[in-house]
Amino acid sequence: MTLLVSGLTACASEPKQPDVVVVPTPQATVTVTATATPEATNTVVATPSPLTTVVQTEPITDVLVITNANKQTLIDKPVQFTNVKVQSVVGDRTFWVGSSNAQRVFVVLAPNLDEGTVENKVVVKPGQTLDLAGVLKPVPSVKQAQQQWKGLSATEAQGLKEQIIYLQASQIRFKPS
Repeated sequence: MTLLVSGLTACASEPKQPDVVVVPTPQATVTVTATATPEATNTVVATPSPLTTVVQTEPITDVLVITNANKQTLIDKPVQFTNVKVQSVVGDRTFWVGSSNAQRVFVVLAPNLDEGTVENKVVVKPGQTLDLAGVLKPVPSVKQAQQQWKGLSATEAQGLKEQIIYLQASQIRFKPS
């Protein structure tokens, strides 16, 4: 019994060490040390894998969804239109699609659809029916829009600011008339 009491007294007088120590490092490695007794120490090193959040969104398939929505919430959303009508052509790479002037979306062909030998094959005309796929992007400033999109007048560029977003089309398919 004396031995037990002296052992407990010795333990009580030693400085207490924590049972678990967590040390984060720049490499996102966490070291955990658990000390049960001075003779038995276990160390575990855990390196978590990077967290990736994947949000799957179905592409927007109707012009009305865009024209009736809070457009700020649609930035970077995918779009896939089938059988959409060209309302008017603004420039070499820019045009409007939709069912009317009140329900339409501004479209800009991605640069890869307007360079090299592809440029001669992609000729958009008013009244055509198209399939389009791409991503909704924020409209740039009036000055930037005129610099980026040849043929855009100051009035048209100013009108685009009110649209807030445009469709950057990465795929286009012409439908038979």
